[in-house]
Amino acid sequence: MSNLNIFEPDYIVPPGETINELLEHYNMTQKELSQRIDLAQKTVNEIIKGKAPITYETAGKLENVFGMEASFWNNLEKNYREQLAERDKKEQLESQIGELKKFPIKELVKNKWITLDKGTAEEKVDKLLKFFGVSSFDTLGKLLNDNKIIEGAFRISPSHNIDEEALMCWIRKGEIEASKIATAPFSKKKALESLDELRSLTLEIDPDIFLPKMQQICSEFGVALVFIPEIKGSRVSGLTRWLTPKPKAIIQLSLRYKVHDSLWFTFFHELGHVILHEKKPFVEFGKYKEDPREREADEFSSELLIPKKELTAFIEKGISRNKIKNFANEIGIHPGIVVGRLQTLKIIAWSQYQDLKVRYEWNEDEV
Repeated sequence: MSNLNIFEPDYIVPPGETINELLEHYNMTQKELSQRIDLAQKTVNEIIKGKAPITYETAGKLENVFGMEASFWNNLEKNYREQLAERDKKEQLESQIGELKKFPIKELVKNKWITLDKGTAEEKVDKLLKFFGVSSFDTLGKLLNDNKIIEGAFRISPSHNIDEEALMCWIRKGEIEASKIATAPFSKKKALESLDELRSLTLEIDPDIFLPKMQQICSEFGVALVFIPEIKGSRVSGLTRWLTPKPKAIIQLSLRYKVHDSLWFTFFHELGHVILHEKKPFVEFGKYKEDPREREADEFSSELLIPKKELTAFIEKGISRNKIKNFANEIGIHPGIVVGRLQTLKIIAWSQYQDLKVRYEWNEDEV
């Protein structure tokens, strides 16, 4: 079998090349063709050069002149425009490769938030832009400036620097997962009525049981609750934001500290933002930790989990393992949450009664 040398031009051939070949075959000038199809000679010339498109109407006229069906010309034009678009997209992707170094691509792939086939730089740019739902990094920047993505109320460790791109990825993943949750329109009344039911779930330590219940209850009063593992450098443990036009809120938790009491305190803190600061999204990084709204959300969570009056009376009686268990049973809450509060208040050391606390790890299949 002989070797065939197939010519593959590195340029895109416009449909007009086919018209040009047919003109030569029929010994016809562009002027004559323009007269036959009732188009200006300038338009015919632009079609041949690929500057003007072959419209459906023109395709029908070319069928009459050359005998090739209109669908042939339409397909030529369609393929040509698609090739141009692919070339332009490739050039655009190549021009944005420099932005990749800002984003935690390896972690996104590891977490299966994006998937790669070839692993080329262009593919990484393409998949990252699709992940964010934008056409370019410039567009992403404009969205961020307009507070369309990062608006929200955050609980972020103030003692660490924050990787903004990692944080953006974490927020976007929450947005994607929240879009899959059907919710009722937000109702502050229903949210308040659901607090006792949500609080009772603190007694359940199996996340496979209490997490779905939390999500279901929240969805009924208009909140999409999502659990998204922290991306390295994001330093975030929780977020609250609002979506429009439908009155729907997102509460997004990272389980950063992977401890039962921290999970519940952060959840009720974010729910406090939803209830107390309805439809007033704000960004709070560590340097804004004195924001009065943060203190209000902290107080909301603290009082709901362990009322200050009861806690004070309990502390005055002295602390012991059995007393912690009995107190937790009296107020209907898990003893590990009592331990966490006592540690936070420095009533006991962080090393004390750790066995009463529940710890979690992310399942690799859930990341």
